[in-house]
Amino acid sequence: MPDYKEGIKKEVAEIKFLIHDLRVEGFFNEILHYHVTLNTDLEIYNIEQARVLHGADVEELKSKLRALRRAFQDYSNAVKSFSPERTILLLGRRYVDIIHEACHLILSPLWGRSDQVLSFLPEEARSVRSRRHYRNCISWLYGVHLRIAAFRAESDDPSLQDEFDIADEIRDFTQDVVRGYVVEKSEARVELQLEGMESAVVVGRRPRFRRMYFNLVMNAVDAMKGRMAGAVHVSTVVEGDRVALNVRDDGMGMPQEKIEQLLADRHTLDGDLHSLGFVFVRQTVAEFGGELSINSVIDTGTTITLRLPYLKGKVLLPDPTYQSKFRLPEKYRTVPMEPTVRASQASATTIPAAAAAPAAVPQEAAVAGGTKLEERAFGRLLFEAYQKSIAQFPGCIFAMAVTEDNRVEMFTHKPYARDFNISHEDLSPMYYLATYRGRIEEDELKAPVVILKPPQSASEYFDFKEVPEADRGVERFTRMVRDEGIRIARKLIATGLDPQTQVHLGSAPQFFATSPEFHGTESFPLDLLAREKLSTEEG
Repeated sequence: MPDYKEGIKKEVAEIKFLIHDLRVEGFFNEILHYHVTLNTDLEIYNIEQARVLHGADVEELKSKLRALRRAFQDYSNAVKSFSPERTILLLGRRYVDIIHEACHLILSPLWGRSDQVLSFLPEEARSVRSRRHYRNCISWLYGVHLRIAAFRAESDDPSLQDEFDIADEIRDFTQDVVRGYVVEKSEARVELQLEGMESAVVVGRRPRFRRMYFNLVMNAVDAMKGRMAGAVHVSTVVEGDRVALNVRDDGMGMPQEKIEQLLADRHTLDGDLHSLGFVFVRQTVAEFGGELSINSVIDTGTTITLRLPYLKGKVLLPDPTYQSKFRLPEKYRTVPMEPTVRASQASATTIPAAAAAPAAVPQEAAVAGGTKLEERAFGRLLFEAYQKSIAQFPGCIFAMAVTEDNRVEMFTHKPYARDFNISHEDLSPMYYLATYRGRIEEDELKAPVVILKPPQSASEYFDFKEVPEADRGVERFTRMVRDEGIRIARKLIATGLDPQTQVHLGSAPQFFATSPEFHGTESFPLDLLAREKLSTEEG
């Protein structure tokens, strides 16, 4: 695509890039669905005055979203029909303006009043059970609101540049915006893992860098469509006079001709609503004075690497005033729940009823009445929770840790409710990065399938396992996680889960590199994982 550096063509390209990045339609629909459900709950529980007031808010939102749909249709028709550039630009700006207005309406404390209204409803109400999902959507829309404001500021002053630490920037933006998108877009099947984030100060337009990084993550998530489990791995590594930003996925991969097309395609964007993301990435890398490369293996995954110049020896002190303009306020962040109790925090093998699991986790998820942890039928409990699930798509979420001497040191689970929306972060907030996490769901044949995900953070895993600092390392992390996955499979089978239950194993190439039968999109029986040899059994 031609590199339009100025004039109307550049303005049209920029508005197309922004609209491609915002991805708002699905989130607006989820917000509307939630508020319609909330109004229905108010009617069911005879809270008439609140229902009338809230109903007026819902009608206002419906009107705004109707205008939004019309604006997008007008814009997309203009693009597809090769309308004059000035027309596309005006319609694109109008669509963005309406998005911004809709975000402003939803985020206004005077609109919706959902927090106050929810206080009138019982815990079993559908809207009360769905509030975490609603808050995820609200956080996402706040991020959209910020990105539009940043785009406008950038348009007003194209020369605006910042010095920022690439690792800090990725951590902040991932926490505030990107992770929520990955969870919602992939239905919690894809994890986003930040690994080895080395600091380096780069110079350029910060909002544009964020949008570039977000495009890379969106592409990685799209590459894993149809997979039951997967991960996007992000890292920054200093390499001489460059800092490398790596985004790696476990997706389908791409052929060499597709790579060459992405890196060198010179086609115009006229009439195009697709393939915008990577064009924007290429242009932004060039603007930062960097280089771009792609490495991909079919059915294994893709790694995209950006190498950017950085300021050697430069260290930035935190600037809270500046960050506050780009980071989500505390009110839009997920509030952590009370932690799940680990066995060793109570006694060696017992968790008393008083130290039960989080409030959102039912009593069966905790160890009740002084029952010894090892006496529990973990596999049977998970399968029964899956069977009891009343959700439209039945399932059960769980987290589990098994020691090297085969003791279960942490276990928590919960069946999907009718409007189920809970993440592993909610289920075990203290340990969700440090333990194996899983779900039991139905496959296309209505048979149970286990989606098993290894620990995300090496440092938190070592802390959890109380490994001395001197003994830590990548090789040990890989070996310990691999062995624990095998022990968990054996424990689940020994405690009642059918050995032939099908499994999808996340990050399998990383932890089970010599077991190709665990890689790819095909499931395998739990027994196959259980029959793998532990490192202590090999040889």
